[in-house]
Amino acid sequence: MSLVEKKQFGITKNGEKIYLYILKNDFIEVEILNFGGTIRRIMTPDKNGKMENIVLGFDSVSEYEKHIGIHFGAIVGRNAGRIKDGELVIKGTKYQLEKNNGGNNLHGYPDFFAEKVWNGETFEDGEDVGLILTRVSPHLEANFPGEVEFTVKYTLRENKLIVEYDGKASEDTYINLTNHSYFNLSGDLKRNIDNQKIMLCCDRYIKVDEKTLPVEITDVKESIMDLRNGKRFKDIFESDDEQIKIVGNGIDHPFIFNEVGDSVKARLEDEESGRTLEVKTDQPVGVIYTGNYVHEAKILSNGVKAQDHLGVCIETQDYPDVLKFLPEKGKIYNKINDYKQKTIFIFGK
Repeated sequence: MSLVEKKQFGITKNGEKIYLYILKNDFIEVEILNFGGTIRRIMTPDKNGKMENIVLGFDSVSEYEKHIGIHFGAIVGRNAGRIKDGELVIKGTKYQLEKNNGGNNLHGYPDFFAEKVWNGETFEDGEDVGLILTRVSPHLEANFPGEVEFTVKYTLRENKLIVEYDGKASEDTYINLTNHSYFNLSGDLKRNIDNQKIMLCCDRYIKVDEKTLPVEITDVKESIMDLRNGKRFKDIFESDDEQIKIVGNGIDHPFIFNEVGDSVKARLEDEESGRTLEVKTDQPVGVIYTGNYVHEAKILSNGVKAQDHLGVCIETQDYPDVLKFLPEKGKIYNKINDYKQKTIFIFGK
């Protein structure tokens, strides 16, 4: 049996009402806020059938507002990741973005989609239940050109959460959205991710510099970044590889998915709980971020103390800083070319 509920969650510092939407079926339960489109909680069973939460989040709107830069579970946009020097050049016109991360623009600062209040509408379609969030991003919001009508649709279907993004732009612009959920398959954050395992269908990844900007596409072969057969996070964290150290003793790197159609692109496993997570996507890249600075959040839901490596993000998206780093792969969106993205999270035990 599937159902969808709506409850008031709180009020923003600007007096806006925030709602919690609960999507539930016989397999999983997902909580989503219209504040940032935030996935607040995902309840899945372990190998013994015990339902527990597997994502990081907060218990109040004020905590989300206080730590907005961590983007727990939120929609990230208009651009996910860093744009070097905050310089966005579209067909010869330069748009200077504000700088918030080592002299670069990160995640569309200062107008984070994570702190925007979205319009929400629930739906039921047979056994599917879901939520459609919409908002209009005005021309020059965070100095990105063009007005864009955004729609993000969350569909709960059996053991899958399907996230679909759509952007209709009034003029030439660049769009690159993702979801920033931090996953921890132990259940209720009882352990960090050290002994969980990650596998990626990726022959190549992108090296970064000390500011986490992309510098070189590299073969993963014979490196700590070769995750094709899976590695425990602990083995990655303990590596002496300079790329691990440069981002705060973890991973914060783009991995280029092999082009293998509708196959699974990423997989997480936790042997102790038995839980698994598989990810399918139509995006070329997954930025893997192992929560190297999560301690800054201090206290999470249910009083859990925040610590680094308490969760891992699988941020399906476009190539990083693509208009500069790989201009031949850059895409421009406008009235005749909508932005579209689809990612599927598959939960198992």
